[in-house]
Amino acid sequence: MSKNILVVGASGLVGSNILEHLENGDSKITLLLRRRLEDKAHLKQIITEFNNIDNLDEIQAVDEVYIAIGKKLSLFELLYLQKSKRKEFELVDFDYIRNIALFAKKLGAKSLGLISAVGANENSRNIYLSVKGKIEKEIISMGFEKIVIAQPGHLLGKREKEDSKFLIYVFEKITNILGYIMIGPLKKFRNIDASLVAKTLISKMGDNHGGIDFLNFDNFKNL
Repeated sequence: MSKNILVVGASGLVGSNILEHLENGDSKITLLLRRRLEDKAHLKQIITEFNNIDNLDEIQAVDEVYIAIGKKLSLFELLYLQKSKRKEFELVDFDYIRNIALFAKKLGAKSLGLISAVGANENSRNIYLSVKGKIEKEIISMGFEKIVIAQPGHLLGKREKEDSKFLIYVFEKITNILGYIMIGPLKKFRNIDASLVAKTLISKMGDNHGGIDFLNFDNFKNL
């Protein structure tokens, strides 16, 4: 069945994979992003800084929305984010996501897919995980008929304009090896291909079940 789908963050790692897989269907896709994608000129693209989303009037109706945005942080910042940078991080990873969800719901969206992170917990002492947990809780409180929240570990895939490619390369090589000994409750922290996360999220969004679903490492599969 054809749907009106809003994809937010299609220029990012997971967002670009979500868009790629959605384009194989027959739904009408609208992109909400900060910079135009020249290779997607055939799609409707709305350029915004996300701070004035309530003023957008180019979209008339939305059936489902995928949100895959987040403030880009270094590996070190994921562990400890300086106080001077926390406000900007919370603006993107909480305020913008909340406003996008409310905007989509106002336009009729019944289903929402969100890219979050493994270990997200509003009570965590880690700022990154705490904010991720808080936005999950906020989204759930909005009353969408269907919510699918993906909680992947470190995402594998080609990143555009990556400033620290070598550091990422070394980190991934080490953690890919360590992944083999991450079993039981640690398994969910393994690295995962962004394409698999996108495929699984889309598949779960497309089933006939409502309610709230969380996806982690064991759920991410080639479907």
